[in-house]
Amino acid sequence: MTDTWTTRDLPVLKAAVELYDQTGEGPSADEIERACGFDEQTVQRALRALYRQPYFDKGVEAFGGDILMVGEPTGDAFRVAGLWPSPETQLERLIAALEAAADDDSRQPDERSRMKQIALTLRGAAWQVALNALGGAGGNLMTGD
Repeated sequence: MTDTWTTRDLPVLKAAVELYDQTGEGPSADEIERACGFDEQTVQRALRALYRQPYFDKGVEAFGGDILMVGEPTGDAFRVAGLWPSPETQLERLIAALEAAADDDSRQPDERSRMKQIALTLRGAAWQVALNALGGAGGNLMTGD
């Protein structure tokens, strides 16, 4: 079975979200085709797959079922396309900042030790708790759920 996510759907999602971000309007299928370099049928198949998630609000369809214009992207679409950080990305950034602080020779040894311990805890036993607080895996800070 072919991996359509990385070869078709994700590039179409990224193109659609980036076009929306630039214009503030849902892009047409033609604009998405030009942005990602795929033919009409490939973009239509990808858009139909992406609407199953759904990554977009209601768009405009032709009588025959082709998607003419994509609706507004959801928050998940922005995160998957990389325009908004995922909870995992935010947590990795926090841990990296703590590790950098732990390696900073200008800080006091006890402060450096605490930073290192916090980073280790977040990377280990507290990983899932932190993700939940940031909005992933059932959390609600970022998603509003």
